[in-house]
Amino acid sequence: MYNKTTEPGFMYPHYSHLWMTVLTGISLIIYRLVFENYVFVPLAYFLSRKNPPETRQGVLDREKKYTRMAECAMRALYYTLSFCSGLYLVSNESHFYDITECWRKWPFHPIPTTIAWYYWIQGGFYISLVFGILFLDAKRSDFWQMLVHHFITLALVGISWIMNMSRVGTLILVSHDAVDILIDVGKILRYEQLDTALAICFAGVLIVWVATRLVYYPFWIIRSVWFDAPALIQDDYEWLNFSQQPQAPRFIMFLLTALLVLHIFWAYILFKIAYDTVKYGVVDDVREDFDENSAVNREKAKNQEKSKDD
Repeated sequence: MYNKTTEPGFMYPHYSHLWMTVLTGISLIIYRLVFENYVFVPLAYFLSRKNPPETRQGVLDREKKYTRMAECAMRALYYTLSFCSGLYLVSNESHFYDITECWRKWPFHPIPTTIAWYYWIQGGFYISLVFGILFLDAKRSDFWQMLVHHFITLALVGISWIMNMSRVGTLILVSHDAVDILIDVGKILRYEQLDTALAICFAGVLIVWVATRLVYYPFWIIRSVWFDAPALIQDDYEWLNFSQQPQAPRFIMFLLTALLVLHIFWAYILFKIAYDTVKYGVVDDVREDFDENSAVNREKAKNQEKSKDD
């Protein structure tokens, strides 16, 4: 397809490289198990040793809380490292400043080895997330949406790597990691009932979510895939002419659009949280409404009791 002779420090993708995502996925699963069970949870118990729970239910609640906080801390640490390293790497590339560079002279895009490792690790991380959501994480009401999201992301990482479209892939990955840091930090603040810090963090989540996933993603990324890519790669390509080859771009566009639908779904959840915050005066995760101890449910119960007394 193209000359694979590259300068030192660069490479062209091959499907066999995807084994690296599997290996990094296994490594990140081990990292999670070690970090949660032997670092964060013991540290949490050590820091709370002066205020131990007095009842068995209190002990169980504390264990549940620490397990969920460890899950969030693990992800927040990864997202922070991933976002910072990804932003640094991509900011040195031309397509970070001009998205049309994702398509110019394609497929003759040698990939820096550092970007390749970033891509493989990101793919491996989503493998670990799929494993986690199936076997480790607390079940939430958006279980299936989250699972579909992870599989779509894995498919996009794999296909974009094989087709040497990692330039646009890196833009998507970096922009998505930004808000994920705040989401998991916010969950930790929620479990610790640090309401003021949580409200500030949640405001940041709303702003960054809208900016990256409802503005940048559809109006920069998807728009460029829809208009710029055909114009610079195959100017007679018609998206709606399903008999025209190749079909792979249409499948990629389907996955990108499905990702956008999930973004809109979670935006609805975020704005529902914002509504409940205004109504009940607390920030809470509506995906955990089954939790009788959630802040919103406690406030709802208080309001119901108050209305009965009146």
